Amino acid sequence: MAELGWVRRLFVERADLYIEIMNGTWSEGEQIAKSIAKIFRENGLDSGKVLDAFCGNGRVAIPLAMEGYEVVGVDFSLPFIEDAKLKAEKYGVKDRTRFLVSDAREIDRVLEGEKFDAVIIVSTSLGYFDGSTDEEILRKLRSLSKDGAILVIANTLHRETPGWRYCNKVFQRYGSLVLMEERKFDPIWSKLLSKWVIMRDDGEGNLIKELEVLTEIRVYTSTELAEILKRTGWGVDSIYGDIRRMEKFLPPCVHLSLVAKAIQT
Repeated sequence: MAELGWVRRLFVERADLYIEIMNGTWSEGEQIAKSIAKIFRENGLDSGKVLDAFCGNGRVAIPLAMEGYEVVGVDFSLPFIEDAKLKAEKYGVKDRTRFLVSDAREIDRVLEGEKFDAVIIVSTSLGYFDGSTDEEILRKLRSLSKDGAILVIANTLHRETPGWRYCNKVFQRYGSLVLMEERKFDPIWSKLLSKWVIMRDDGEGNLIKELEVLTEIRVYTSTELAEILKRTGWGVDSIYGDIRRMEKFLPPCVHLSLVAKAIQT
């Protein structure tokens, strides 16, 4: 990922900061995992082997393992994977989880010969790449999946969000960390351009800057994603907004969630 300098800087060089952010959203990950497990069971998958293709520190993979699934998590950040392994032991699911370091573009090589009953992609991880690369990743994920396997893309950002027409600032707190995100949307290339400033509250009323980084994420319409999925061997089965509430997808939903199945070859 040499060309994605902001990804390396945020998720590897300052992985300590982003792990704090993921820890601060752990309960959100648990809620997402419960909804995904519900979708699996409604589709007849009460147990089985699940691939979390961009697992971070396991905030969804570990709760999903606690629901009874065997989960393999993959992420290119070694610090994330190391933290996920520690958390799997802490939560008592070490025997039902496996965490591996890999660039998503090499995932078929790392997992060669394995077949999964389901695949999950949580948040906007696909958008780190361009459209052709995202398409190739989805094709590789299909090659690792059984016919009829379930794919859940959960809570990704999307093009239909009305707020993208405005430049705005978002402030969020995660423990002692404060994240200021200044967003701009490029309508020509459908990219969300953001300046992240992560600051530390020293407890005495001072905010000390820890990191400033410019991020760039490709966002899709629901139709674009459905078309990409179809080209890569996945058929869309259902669509939601925020998967935690299983809400109907209608703009101005901030999130887009898709459930698809591997088309029989």
